[in-house]
Amino acid sequence: MLQTEKTQWLKSQSQANRHTCKTLLNCYIREFCCENTTFFATNLQEMTYVFYFPASEVSLSGKLSYYSAISEHEYEYFSVNHGQGLDYADLVEWIVKEIRQQHSFITDEKASNFSNKMANSFRNMALFLENSIHEPIRDYLSSEQSLLYGHPLHPFPKNTLGFSEDDVRKFCPELHVSFQLCYLAVRKDVFREEWVLGQKRMELHESVLNHAQRKLQEKRDGYEILPIHPWQYEHVQTINAVKDYIQAGKIIFLGSCGPLSYPTSSVRTVFIPAMSCNLKLSLNIQITNMMRNNNREQMRRTLDAANYLLKSNCFDKDRSTRIAYEKGVCTCHFENDEWTKLFAVAYRPIEFDETSTYVLSSLVEAPMQGALPRLFSLMDYRQIDPWFQQYLAISLLPIVRIAEEKGIHFEAHLQNTLLTIQNGMPHTFIIRDLEGVSVNREKVEANLDTTGALFYSKEEAWARTTYYFVVNHLGSLIHAMASGVGVEEEHFWRIVREALEQEYEESRNEYVLHLLTANVFYAKKNLMSCLAGNSEKPSYVQVDNIMKRIGSEANETSKLSR
Repeated sequence: MLQTEKTQWLKSQSQANRHTCKTLLNCYIREFCCENTTFFATNLQEMTYVFYFPASEVSLSGKLSYYSAISEHEYEYFSVNHGQGLDYADLVEWIVKEIRQQHSFITDEKASNFSNKMANSFRNMALFLENSIHEPIRDYLSSEQSLLYGHPLHPFPKNTLGFSEDDVRKFCPELHVSFQLCYLAVRKDVFREEWVLGQKRMELHESVLNHAQRKLQEKRDGYEILPIHPWQYEHVQTINAVKDYIQAGKIIFLGSCGPLSYPTSSVRTVFIPAMSCNLKLSLNIQITNMMRNNNREQMRRTLDAANYLLKSNCFDKDRSTRIAYEKGVCTCHFENDEWTKLFAVAYRPIEFDETSTYVLSSLVEAPMQGALPRLFSLMDYRQIDPWFQQYLAISLLPIVRIAEEKGIHFEAHLQNTLLTIQNGMPHTFIIRDLEGVSVNREKVEANLDTTGALFYSKEEAWARTTYYFVVNHLGSLIHAMASGVGVEEEHFWRIVREALEQEYEESRNEYVLHLLTANVFYAKKNLMSCLAGNSEKPSYVQVDNIMKRIGSEANETSKLSR
């Protein structure tokens, strides 16, 4: 290894270690330190902090470079027992030991699985940082392939358990890769497809259809063509049920062909510029903490959501707020969904300006320590307050209006939302991945069946909006802006409160009132869910409603001034 390469490798290892420690500590603070107040203390005048891990007899101290009201703290340095630096693997051991003191169901196996995923995420992040270009994002694709760190309050946001290191280098978006997809010919009697009402079937690229014709010859009319991820293409051939289909002539493997596809921030969804389309592919690996195959229930929810939203004319009154619809789903059918879900793919056409639309999760990231979030390269930071007011006008306010008027709720977290920016200002807010839509049963027409997975109680549906958009999305966006310009996060939460107060004056929307007056919201316990192995049914922790506190402080100030 050349000296410059070694230096870059050491730097990326150090940066990945620092970031992994930061996110792990912040998860620990949010999920556990509120219940165990002796475990974490800060002196905000001096910006110092101390963690104590009694089970390991370890103290961790240092200085904060930014104190975050939502627990996205930035750390200037870490000092273990007032001496050596901090290694993420040691931190994992101390935190797991503390949690196991209180939760006996955390077995050795669960602790070991957690540590393995932490190590996987760390190694991937170090590799991404070592090969990062640090160029400003230019367009939609570059934003999809620039998410170096991922979820700021997840213990292993870059885990891809199931990928070898070679697979990571071939298929992970952070390395700016592209590849051809593979394709299957699926006999028509086992091919399944469903397209959203009123939507035309999307055809594959002409070069793929020509390749299939050459391969199949006279058998072509008896088959439909199904795209599949190259990694999944190799994986499914090891499964006995698939081997039986091959032998029976129900599946013919056609190899790789067609236009280039580019993996996006979710890894398994790819962007194909030649088709102006995203394909949400199945990928039988664990990305963050979940296997990423498209099971029957998920695809049913996606199609039902698309049909329901289109019939409801969702956001018809808010023209700057849009939805990126999945238009159809295709798969190879097996009697057991365990095999069917390995082949399912959802088609999501691109219907926005690729040159000026970006993934929000990439905009809030700073590409390296000490740098500004990427968002600042696309705006005039001197206009940040009006920028944010405009952002709320096309995101938060339409979301609370549609919840009140039509009972529709979205998992609009940062990776599920896009923003078109024109002349440095927010222009269009776009929500994608309709698997996360939920509908309040109370708002549904009387003659419609509400037993499907799309429908929830009023409280459950609203709780999804408050977590995914208010806590997760707005919380991290506000942190990025506030830390970037060097103000407290409360500055921007005050702007949110003012926008909501005005909205409530005009509409008397009960959801707006809840946002203004609730004492707490609920956030996912990502650390605990990952450690306990219950990612499908996570537990939640209370987080303070900063807007309520700001309102109370304003009232007290008003009383004193009288």
